[in-house]
Amino acid sequence: MDFIFFCPSVHQTFDSPDFKITKNQGIKTDSYGNRYLDAIVVLTKPCPLCGETHEYQASELTCPFQ
Repeated sequence: MDFIFFCPSVHQTFDSPDFKITKNQGIKTDSYGNRYLDAIVVLTKPCPLCGETHEYQASELTCPFQ
């Protein structure tokens, strides 16, 4: 499965299947009642746009499902 990522260095999006989920604290609910995954998503290969390895809050990522 590919996730959609945003490269903060070049300000463009890319998709990649090369990631892992870390620091997974499970599903949480915010003050508005919205549920989200409290975890970190880390690229396991360098970003194809800038060559760096980025990490993201899972809640920052665009949903890959349509």
